[in-house]
Amino acid sequence: MFIKANFHKSAAVVLSAGIIIVCIMLLVFSKECANGALSGIEMCLNVLIPSLFPFMAVSSFIVKSGIADLLGKPFGKITKTVFGLSPCFAPILLLSVTGGYPIGAKSCNEVYKSGTANIDECKRAGVFMVCAGPGFLISFIGMSIYNDKKIGTIMLCSQILSVLITGIANRIINRGKITVSTKTNKTIKMNFTKSVVESVYDASKGMFSICSFVIAFSALTGIISALITDDFAKTMIIATFEVCAGVKAVSTELPVWAVAFVAGFGGICVHFQIFSVLGNLKINKIIFFCYRIIQGILTAAFTYIGMLIFYDTKSVFSVGTVSGGSVYGGTALSGIVLTALMVCFLCLLKNYRNN
Repeated sequence: MFIKANFHKSAAVVLSAGIIIVCIMLLVFSKECANGALSGIEMCLNVLIPSLFPFMAVSSFIVKSGIADLLGKPFGKITKTVFGLSPCFAPILLLSVTGGYPIGAKSCNEVYKSGTANIDECKRAGVFMVCAGPGFLISFIGMSIYNDKKIGTIMLCSQILSVLITGIANRIINRGKITVSTKTNKTIKMNFTKSVVESVYDASKGMFSICSFVIAFSALTGIISALITDDFAKTMIIATFEVCAGVKAVSTELPVWAVAFVAGFGGICVHFQIFSVLGNLKINKIIFFCYRIIQGILTAAFTYIGMLIFYDTKSVFSVGTVSGGSVYGGTALSGIVLTALMVCFLCLLKNYRNN
């Protein structure tokens, strides 16, 4: 008891000290913080809201109107056999790979609140149904950064494959614990008008939460950029925190497959967004984080293979543009990636056994 009390006391002291340091940083680097927040607002207005809001509203409408049940029937056996999930998750999987990062989590929360699926299914689905959408990968990364739609398409296919593989792995890891809900007939379905109103309202709340996180983390990256002088270290930290700024920074330092890893990982800002839209679905944060690293590695690997197929070897390792000539590689980086993959796998096994 004494050790536990001292631990909580020490944690409170560390947290208080951290808050004080953050407040000081906000005052000292107020200009950089403001510029970062402004770039976050621009990102929300120009990228996130146009690409995410329609999909969030549609995903909510599909669940509330009962369309999820109808769409799930043709693919019910496939969803149950491959992923160990109810038929209603079939359209959610489609929405997650076409809508963007938080759409799958948002939809999982919707089917849980509607009573279509049980909490165990929704938690398992919320862990792996995380994917950057075509708007982000093709329009933002492919066209805006590389001026090549094909690169964005390769990354999108790589993301979809990584989601499918992690979903199958999730089913294998959870074998023996899987419970598939069969009580879909008790779902409360709304009429068309109420479904539209409620869907737009829920999407607005979810979008506000997402944009708030993006602005907050963009302000944080503004302070980080002012504090750190080493460009490579700054790039790695920014990529860890915020995916939009991260892919921009990484594309100037590292090859295309490294950008694909950042997109697959998503960044801590996206992770917070997903935790927010999941609502009462409290998933294991360590397991979720490990899945994101594994998904990032898989996305990078498939992108690497895709680049070898559709471009020459020189382009695979190019920096900035596909036609660039600089080369980045080495066994040290490969070793780090493999080590991270093994650590994540061990953490997943340990957490699942403990649960």
